[in-house]
Amino acid sequence: METKYYSAERNVQILVSLLKQHGIKKIIASPGTTNMPFVASVQYDKWFDVISCVDERSAAYMACGLAAESGEPVVITCTGATASRDYFPAITEAHYRKLPVLAITGAREVDTYGHLNPQTINRLSHPQDTYVCSVHLQFCKDADDEWGNTIKANKAILALRRNGGGPAHINCVTLVSGDYTVKEIIPANAIFRFGYTDVLPPLGDFARIAIFVGNHSRFTSGLTEAVDAFCEKYGAVFFCDNTSGYNGRFKVLLPLLSSQSQRDCEINHVGLLIHIGEVSGAYMKLSLIHI
Repeated sequence: METKYYSAERNVQILVSLLKQHGIKKIIASPGTTNMPFVASVQYDKWFDVISCVDERSAAYMACGLAAESGEPVVITCTGATASRDYFPAITEAHYRKLPVLAITGAREVDTYGHLNPQTINRLSHPQDTYVCSVHLQFCKDADDEWGNTIKANKAILALRRNGGGPAHINCVTLVSGDYTVKEIIPANAIFRFGYTDVLPPLGDFARIAIFVGNHSRFTSGLTEAVDAFCEKYGAVFFCDNTSGYNGRFKVLLPLLSSQSQRDCEINHVGLLIHIGEVSGAYMKLSLIHI
């Protein structure tokens, strides 16, 4: 019998990777066709606790109970067509109880909606008192798709806990390729939200710290002194453009250092990048090094 591993579909791999990095283990699966690449992948990975429930309405209420009892996020997953509509009674309850239930629904491409394709419905809008966040992951064809899907998946996962929390939804397009030959997943970039009361990672764990400032109002003397003290303590630099509003001792005009032949110079490679301000009109390149 052929051994099966992870799905070769990258958007499914992104979900598996991010769930693990965010510590979400419990999954209640109602297996179907379009969610099979996801279900098969988490079944292969022994890190997850997967429960099978063929009835989607019951699965969603089970998730409410598990989330309420444990205080931890719980994933429910189903296939296309009207299966996800059976989640709504329990998701409505989760909305008002602020329960962290994450629905991952398998889907076909959006362009198939409304063209007499069976098992295909529009999941791009929902009643207001169901999901606090709903995102659509298109099939990953290139690096741009992977970047966009990673951002959106992180957004939905973080919404489970933000502003009191509540249920969230990820609609994941799959090709149901049947390719389960990937033995190890390349980790997706996880995003974590820190509040003012949270403990941040120790800065001493990072080499080559940089602050990047886009468009910003003129720095006050107090803010400039605080930035200078931070840079001096941690050996950091302050990357600016001409709209950054900072004129302290650690100012580095990055566009001059990352253009033309200097595009890949060593100073552009940082271990920790802190971004403040708004968008920058300067074209520059920064690369994060892995430590």
